[in-house]
Amino acid sequence: MRDEKAATALIKKLDKLLRNKMTPIYKRYGVSMQNVLTPLMWKPLVLVIGNYSSGKSTFINELLDMPVQRTGQAPTDDSFTILTSPAEGESEEEIPGGTIVNDERLPFEPLRPFGEKLFSHLRMKKVRSPLLENFAIIDTPGMLDSVTEKDRGYDYLGVVGELARLADLIILMFDPHKAGTIKETYQAIRSTLPGSTGEDRVLYVLNRIDECDNVPDLVRAYGTLCWNLSQMTGRKDIPRVYLTFAAKEGDVPPQGVESWVSEREELKRAVNTAPTMRINHVFQEAERGVRELDLQAEALAAFRTGFGLKVQKVLKVGLFVSLLVFWFGDLLLKMTAGVPKTTILGSLISGVFDDRVLIFPSLAAMLVLALTGVTISNYMFPRFRKNTLEDLDSLIPFETAYKRDLWRRVRARVSGSIEEEGYKQLWISHSWYQRRLKKFLEKDIGHLKSKW
Repeated sequence: MRDEKAATALIKKLDKLLRNKMTPIYKRYGVSMQNVLTPLMWKPLVLVIGNYSSGKSTFINELLDMPVQRTGQAPTDDSFTILTSPAEGESEEEIPGGTIVNDERLPFEPLRPFGEKLFSHLRMKKVRSPLLENFAIIDTPGMLDSVTEKDRGYDYLGVVGELARLADLIILMFDPHKAGTIKETYQAIRSTLPGSTGEDRVLYVLNRIDECDNVPDLVRAYGTLCWNLSQMTGRKDIPRVYLTFAAKEGDVPPQGVESWVSEREELKRAVNTAPTMRINHVFQEAERGVRELDLQAEALAAFRTGFGLKVQKVLKVGLFVSLLVFWFGDLLLKMTAGVPKTTILGSLISGVFDDRVLIFPSLAAMLVLALTGVTISNYMFPRFRKNTLEDLDSLIPFETAYKRDLWRRVRARVSGSIEEEGYKQLWISHSWYQRRLKKFLEKDIGHLKSKW
């Protein structure tokens, strides 16, 4: 593992860099920096999720080598439990959810919108453990079938999504009896996790394999899980699935699973990589946040440019008509109504020029230009804005799948900016902000990454 002090120092530099150089741009676009800065706070996080009775709490107890979490065959814990070590001089204690989400030193403020119902199912346990000095572990309520937000009292999958975004490593556990068939598990893998984290941060684990009656039974459970994962992830290539079982250190492995002892130890070593993965995670989150803002600026620049081109065409027509009115409007009016007595062209031809002949042509030309402005403001812009919102995806060329994924994240923000502040966006130099964002990504973050 790389030097932990060096990693902490690097994260602090990244935090300072983001605050100093990106805050004004984020404010300009009305976007909170919280999502970018939150992952930089506190310590590395390991999130453990999975079916009820898949062995999450048992696995955590085994990692810590102490019975911290309740275990059992049925759902035994309905709380999100953050396990960490007490700081120097602190004692072991349990902190309630309301205190956790309001502590500015912790990264859990994004959970605040989920409300009081969640707070009563959220806690932090400070436990003296050498392992928890390096990273924190979050144990979660088991995923269930046919459960709605009303049943739990809060948006369970929404909370999992927020925690997944914060986590440097996610362990998704299954057991042979319910190998990926739980409704909440399907929703988590299909929608929640892809929107919150990268695939490289998720470890899939088939636990409790010692409960299979024989090898064919295990093969069937493993095959069922792989099939379900292919349906849930939409991928033909199945991710690595760790096969493991519960046992205390020094215990003789259950009969029939001896060959999977090394894989169980490999899983433990993978969990210990969370601090190392944190550096990659925070840089990934910082870059993603800045690229999202750059994509938002690109879309608004396209909106501004598109409207500008239409305005140019109308202004050319309006200017041409105003010139025609200036030179020939009084002549046409004299031919139809008999006034004015002297036209601007007649005055020039006669050689006797009177400044008063300019009054009517000038007023008429200004009226045409004013009507052109009113047409642009009251008719053209609302129509252009409406058409843009109906075909918002046409603002951006999607050269890569990554860019399309970013667009899904910022699309609502762009739509809101155009709908609520459309006129304001026309006066912002989005291209200039894009250049600053690209420079930050290529030079500032690139230079900082080279130090790791």
